[in-house]
Amino acid sequence: MRRGAPSRRPLSAGAAPAPGSPPHPEPAGALAVRAWVRVLAVQKRALAAIRDDLEREMTMPRFDLLSNVCRSDGQTLAALSRSMLVTAGNLTGLVDRAARDGLVERRADPGDRRAWRVHVTPKGQRAFREAERRHAAKVAKLFAGLTRAELVTLINLLDKLRTSLRPAETQALSPSRKGLAAPPRRARKAPTKKRLR
Repeated sequence: MRRGAPSRRPLSAGAAPAPGSPPHPEPAGALAVRAWVRVLAVQKRALAAIRDDLEREMTMPRFDLLSNVCRSDGQTLAALSRSMLVTAGNLTGLVDRAARDGLVERRADPGDRRAWRVHVTPKGQRAFREAERRHAAKVAKLFAGLTRAELVTLINLLDKLRTSLRPAETQALSPSRKGLAAPPRRARKAPTKKRLR
């Protein structure tokens, strides 16, 4: 072999296939990562476009709050915090500002004097309906590049993915939140009284 010439090494299993040969299929894990990155990229761009259009009239957190209260009026702060995936502290400020602007109001829970329920006002309903109309029009523009059949396919695939994620969410819950009884405590023996002699 000529000095300085590159040595020929055998092709390893991970090497690129020779020209003309069928390519190796991409591993499922790598495909999943590519799909995840695309979902995040689309979500980021779409949310930015919606926020730019909607926030001239209403912030996204306020839109989310009104959406939840219009769908199910009279929720407690704890229920809203769970459905909106925000902390109780952030939600309290959000509800305070919406109440100040006359969009929602707090009312005492008749069944629990310690709790408050959030109710949407007529002004809040009107504001949400207008924002919802603009939101729907913007989302329709964002998805205009897909045919009706492609949209149905996308919805079905996302529903299938969401369903497959539910077991993982259930396993993350504590036994008490899953409705399972906590393991019974071992009963302690009652102390025996010593006889006085």
